[in-house]
Amino acid sequence: MMTEQALVSVVVPVYNMEAYLAKCIDSLLNQTYRKIEIILVNDGSKDQSLEICQQYAKADQRVKVINKKNGGLSDTRNVGIRQANGQYLMFVDSDDYVTEDFCEVAVTNIEKYSADICCTGYFGVENGDVTKETAGFKEGLISKEQAMQLTIEDSHAWDKIYRSTLFAQLEYPVGKVYEDTYLTYQLFEKAEKIAYVPKATYYYVNRETSIVSEMSPKNIADQFDSSNEQYKFFQAKYPAVAAGMAEFMLVRALRYCTYCPKNYNRALYEQAYQIIKTSPVDPATLDRRYQVTMKLFRFSAPLALAIFKLRKLTNR
Repeated sequence: MMTEQALVSVVVPVYNMEAYLAKCIDSLLNQTYRKIEIILVNDGSKDQSLEICQQYAKADQRVKVINKKNGGLSDTRNVGIRQANGQYLMFVDSDDYVTEDFCEVAVTNIEKYSADICCTGYFGVENGDVTKETAGFKEGLISKEQAMQLTIEDSHAWDKIYRSTLFAQLEYPVGKVYEDTYLTYQLFEKAEKIAYVPKATYYYVNRETSIVSEMSPKNIADQFDSSNEQYKFFQAKYPAVAAGMAEFMLVRALRYCTYCPKNYNRALYEQAYQIIKTSPVDPATLDRRYQVTMKLFRFSAPLALAIFKLRKLTNR
């Protein structure tokens, strides 16, 4: 006797994505795993995104459209989660797309390993070039430490499938830009079992105009803040992982101080400098270019800043 398939809820936040939306939705409608509900949450789009969503909802009963006032990505995901009916949750950004076995691979493996979360590989797409990204793990269950290590470089919501119950008391932080970084490690902590499958089923399209690509003071401040929260959590519960997080934070701070936006932001520089100054990371373990930058900033931050400003002027 065949067991009944579990319902998968796929939450798709939508904001001004009329140029990309059809490719995204079509890839979901073509899934080999048929028992899905596609929840399109329109976040107050000013283009034709809502109309496109509504057309798809009329054509396929698996598509549900929610229209709301603009509240940002976190708020939009939270609204979709609250409306989800599935045993499992997945996320797709509306400018990305997926393989036809996106849901099938995820469901098969989360059930195969009786896991609460299953992570997969993904494809990165930039200027038409496609590269496969994986964490280097073999297929199977991974430890909590391995999962936490994974979040340092990959806190994405979209290359994972989750048991819906994990979100019972957790939600994405409204008003924050790097919302995945704030929440993914908490979901991993709540999960009893976490599986990993290196097969790539998601196409992440890196656009220069995307939120994550914008080097605005708000984005950088949230990036520093989310990393710091994660680091403090690792220090308390996963010290071995904290070491890797410290290096990740240090490199981010060094990059910011070296390649800062045109609009100098003193508060962010102070924050980045404090990370550089107090980091427990041995400079000798870093790439040579970062070794030099770190030593220069620790010797004299004003001198380092003057040098990098001068270099920018000469490189124009």
